[in-house]
Amino acid sequence: MSGSVHEATVIGINSLAREVVEWVLRTDPPEPLRFRPGQFISLRIGEDADGAAILRSYSIASSPGQPELSLILKLVDGGAASSWFRKLALGDRVRFTGPMGFFGLDLEHAGDVVLGATGVGITPVLPMIDELLARPNEHGRVRLYWGNRSPEDLFWQEELAARVRAHQRLEVRTYVTAEAPGWSGLRGRITPAVLADLGELSRPVFYLVGNGAMIRELKGELVSRGVDRKRQIRNEAFFE
Repeated sequence: MSGSVHEATVIGINSLAREVVEWVLRTDPPEPLRFRPGQFISLRIGEDADGAAILRSYSIASSPGQPELSLILKLVDGGAASSWFRKLALGDRVRFTGPMGFFGLDLEHAGDVVLGATGVGITPVLPMIDELLARPNEHGRVRLYWGNRSPEDLFWQEELAARVRAHQRLEVRTYVTAEAPGWSGLRGRITPAVLADLGELSRPVFYLVGNGAMIRELKGELVSRGVDRKRQIRNEAFFE
């Protein structure tokens, strides 16, 4: 089914954080879509002046094995895709192609797994974490570094906390960069935080997703410290 055209119905619209909204789609017919955590679908959001389809791609935020798909977006005023999504209502029909993409977990990890995400780049990470924690033969640490501008941008806090409580292997470190008087958590960008912890990691593989500038900087710093670009770093840029 990978790469084919599908239709789906909007069955849920949920506000998660400041201008962050989840759309839940049920495929037609309602059957589980085959994909690996980290892959994306491309939605048809309109046509250009020549009648060609305008497509926008979004990582799947839900786990495989269910007929519903979750997409999570940070809405941007004036953005073509954001304007299209704002008009969607429950019961509306959408068309998409996929699943597609090569950003996904290695089939096995000999050591620790580090996931570095910024903003809504977190969306494919939760299903990736679920896959990692379900693997019976992997015992390395799973560590998530998630950076956001402010506490108002955060979501999935309880979902992540529940997984931390259930799995000693998992650590979640959430960072905020803006001034936030009520915020008692970690502050700053994730790049220096990851680099500071590099020495305590065992044979790590890094999965970086979100801001393209963060990915380039962190990847460069990791390589300069001896991390193998091809064997130890995977990445997917969402935005600049």
